[in-house]
Amino acid sequence: MAFNGDAPIRAAASAGRESAGAGRAGDSLPVRCHHAAMFASRAFATAVLLWTALPSAGRAADVAIELPAGIATHADGRAPIESLYRSWLGLIDQGWQAEAIVQSAPEGTSASLPIIALRSPKSGPALWILAGIHGEEPAGPNAVAAAIDDIARLGAERPVVLLPLLNPHGYARNWRYLNAAVYSESVDGQSVGDSSHLLPSAEDPSRPRAAAASSAEADAITAFILARAKDYPPIYSIDLHEDNLIDEGYVYSQGMRGENDPLAIGAVEVLKENGVPIKLSGKTRFDEPIAGGIIGPVVDSSIDELMSADRVLAGGCQRPGPAARTVLVFETPAAALPLERRIAAHAALIRRLTALIEASKPPP
Repeated sequence: MAFNGDAPIRAAASAGRESAGAGRAGDSLPVRCHHAAMFASRAFATAVLLWTALPSAGRAADVAIELPAGIATHADGRAPIESLYRSWLGLIDQGWQAEAIVQSAPEGTSASLPIIALRSPKSGPALWILAGIHGEEPAGPNAVAAAIDDIARLGAERPVVLLPLLNPHGYARNWRYLNAAVYSESVDGQSVGDSSHLLPSAEDPSRPRAAAASSAEADAITAFILARAKDYPPIYSIDLHEDNLIDEGYVYSQGMRGENDPLAIGAVEVLKENGVPIKLSGKTRFDEPIAGGIIGPVVDSSIDELMSADRVLAGGCQRPGPAARTVLVFETPAAALPLERRIAAHAALIRRLTALIEASKPPP
């Protein structure tokens, strides 16, 4: 990734005071639980400590989110990464709070980029919007920018948490994994969305599927979700994805209603209306059954499985999980459609969902 000498993007973000202790899953799990905040990752807890250590005790601390200028973004029609950050960080002017979850600096990169989160002024049962977990799937982050006014309008009335680009280096390089610059059958690729260190093993539910997070980014992102779910408990969660190995799209529905979730059914219709071919039956390339364009809950250790989890294992203890009622993952066929149409389809999904939530009765 190349950088020039131009001035970086800077945004003052408001970070409230937090209480979070360091600690994460280890080889000796399960262990005795010592503190209610043990789930917070070392990376996230360190960031919070730095912010709250500023001389503004009892008040929000001003934190700069910086993005170096001159980032070389993969040239396939996707927006330059700088313009995306400017779009999202514009929410600060409308009272949103922004924070850098972690600085991401995968192997082969020369500078770190912030993985950011933005929260609407109101807390409470929330819509969570996730995008950009896989760098070769650019439609989602671009769609978030395209629909930013709709997100802002909903955020003025309802709680919203926005994670617009969870793999910024991946987006710039058009690549998915953190630990490998090219595909290799001998290397296990590290995804920023890996949640296996918090989800219970099928063989022994008292232990997590992995002893530790697969990367610092996955550790920090999942810790952020558990921490922020206290004040912004997810009712709805959407995750914008693509797949360049499919010709027809579909929707994963990880929430309690599975393939019967009316929002999942509506999402399939929105994709159809926007020219996305839908695989209505059969199986995914991962051998998961499809009914009406929807796949019910799957066990895949993804961030979406975490968002739907009733219980998690953290710091050696079983704890309540985010337990979102509706968790939708949209997959559009990347190779079968031009990027412009895929962005429009994802933006239409965001607009339809935010409009439905805005018109609905707030949860108690």
